[in-house]
Amino acid sequence: MRGLFPHLGLADPRETSDAIVLVHGLGRTPRSLWLVALVARGRGYRVIAWGYPSRRATIDEHAAAMDRDLTATLRTVPGRVHFVSHSLGGLLLRAYLGTVSLPTLGRVVMLAPPNQGSEVADRLRRWRAFQWMTGPAGQELGTGADGAAARLPTVSADVGVIAGDRCVNPLFGRWIGAPNDGKVAVARTRLDGMRDHLVVRAGHTLLPWRWRVIQQVFAFLETGQFHRHRSHQSANPTTA
Repeated sequence: MRGLFPHLGLADPRETSDAIVLVHGLGRTPRSLWLVALVARGRGYRVIAWGYPSRRATIDEHAAAMDRDLTATLRTVPGRVHFVSHSLGGLLLRAYLGTVSLPTLGRVVMLAPPNQGSEVADRLRRWRAFQWMTGPAGQELGTGADGAAARLPTVSADVGVIAGDRCVNPLFGRWIGAPNDGKVAVARTRLDGMRDHLVVRAGHTLLPWRWRVIQQVFAFLETGQFHRHRSHQSANPTTA
């Protein structure tokens, strides 16, 4: 499969002993990150697509399950262990890495993470339909001091964040009141200590399926930064 995706603009990698762990978002499954997994395998990575019942537990409970399911295996990986998360998966990852030591921890890419919460969750959290659809974790996605985003630790690794700024839901867009992907404001995806931040023209749900995003995921994992055109770099270093 090596060389399958030359149009991604990345040179073929050397043989690697690294692994990539994929952590999906709320109401999704590992299949939602299938394109990341496909390209990762084609580039020589071992892929671990972790699934969890996102609507049945709190963020901390999911992080504890991640520890039980993965930590022993990840400590046997001969190379580095990288992570790619989408949406809620980024908060789970912060909870997990805040309590677990991985000596071979590599780089982390978060796609559309509500690192500072979401105004949509603020508005809907008391609605029974929202509670039923999102479960306990959905109640923790607000922007207030009682939200998970306010208490979770940052990540002691090189972190790259990719945010979308295409909103197709005008009601949610009005609630957020700032550039957003339909669920999370661009500004609220930012994480203290992150190494790089990139904004792409995409919505929240389909962000992991965009070729431009896939290209940037592997650019960061393999170089520690996102790739930008020189003409854009000085004028707007966080937009692509």
